[in-house]
Amino acid sequence: MVGSDATFHGLPFVDSTGPALRLTVQRGPNEGQVIECRRLVTLVGSRPGCKIRLDHPLVSPLHAAIINDGTEVHAVDLVTHRGTRLNDLKMEYERLSDGDVLTIEPWAFGIGLGRTKSSRNNRTPSIALEFAPSVIALEHLESGRVLQPNRAACTVGRRSGCDIQVDDAGVSRAHALLFLHGDHPVVVDLLSRNGTFVNDEPTPFRILKDQDVVRVGNTQFRVRVLVPSTSVPKSKDARDVAPHDIASSPPRKNGMNGSPVQLEDDLIDIQSVEGSQRWQIAEKIKQTAPKRRVAQ
Repeated sequence: MVGSDATFHGLPFVDSTGPALRLTVQRGPNEGQVIECRRLVTLVGSRPGCKIRLDHPLVSPLHAAIINDGTEVHAVDLVTHRGTRLNDLKMEYERLSDGDVLTIEPWAFGIGLGRTKSSRNNRTPSIALEFAPSVIALEHLESGRVLQPNRAACTVGRRSGCDIQVDDAGVSRAHALLFLHGDHPVVVDLLSRNGTFVNDEPTPFRILKDQDVVRVGNTQFRVRVLVPSTSVPKSKDARDVAPHDIASSPPRKNGMNGSPVQLEDDLIDIQSVEGSQRWQIAEKIKQTAPKRRVAQ
């Protein structure tokens, strides 16, 4: 699980109680190299700052993210043009198993998953969580629309195809990743140009709590976390939708005053020798959730 003192410039890594993830380059430059992936989120792409930087024109600046939530490991394609393949099948969001092959052309990585001896005897998470939420949603403060996830991870960005598409010039094409860590909502900034803010504080990573406000560009979302005693049944009007498009809010005069966090430790730079389900709208969640005053 996530250790409070285990970070790479603010981004936690998984301790010995979680899966031990190794990537082995099976095809492409640096064939045979073994890469230890200890981070909660391992970014793969051609952009400096990615944990695994692949220098090749076929690789997108932010191509894929590998999420180790302390129990399972998932891979997420970051809405790339050429895509990411898992065992030769195009993927968007998939759980990884030992022996899988993740392909980002022209590289292929063998997935190695294991657990240390201590992880079998120690199941206690190294971070204290108050409760296990049963309903997690985001409320777009400009429109009041409430979005509830249908899968454990989603992308937020300006690019068409993101789970939450934000029409805001201050938002990067792939800006942030939202996912569940032990049933708790987590936000990770994807090396965005203007950063991701929680309660007006720039953050590369944050475990979110009820009523937190997440800001990307000039667009704000309020986190709605409902405990089991106030859980909300799925609305009859809830429906699967295409990637949700949020119109941009009016620009703020003060603009963005934070800078993106650059992750520099433990980076792998590999140079080439060559040049599903989305979010559902849950409009009725506000009718059953406790009413709270929206901060101005």
